Amino acid sequence: MKKICILITFIALGMSFNTFAGDYTINDSKVENLLNSSIQNDFSGADFSLNNVAALQGGDKQAIVAVLLDFFLGGIAIHRVYLGGTPLLIAGYLFTVGGIFGILPLGDLIVLLVNFNDISRYVDNNAFVMW
Repeated sequence: MKKICILITFIALGMSFNTFAGDYTINDSKVENLLNSSIQNDFSGADFSLNNVAALQGGDKQAIVAVLLDFFLGGIAIHRVYLGGTPLLIAGYLFTVGGIFGILPLGDLIVLLVNFNDISRYVDNNAFVMW
């Protein structure tokens, strides 16, 4: 009896999804106009020099490199040394079994992802807890 009830439920749900499928249409000309208008933005006044990008990302340290190092080697604090911390942080992370069983690298990863545009607060930070 349970199998029959489940089967009827799935059939009813399937039929209800089919009734809504015909309500949606795509206007190709509107999509093309939207894409063309987004491509034609004017970036002539923007300054995309490497110095400005480096200043946004915490000097010469890049946020994406720190995030990748934290994701793959976070348990041994390589990301912290990359950001300018002392190599003693590696010993601290190792003695606490990967930064208190991986909690510190996870917190560091979250902090780096949230503050991805400006990681200057975390550059040259020698504190055991980065945040």
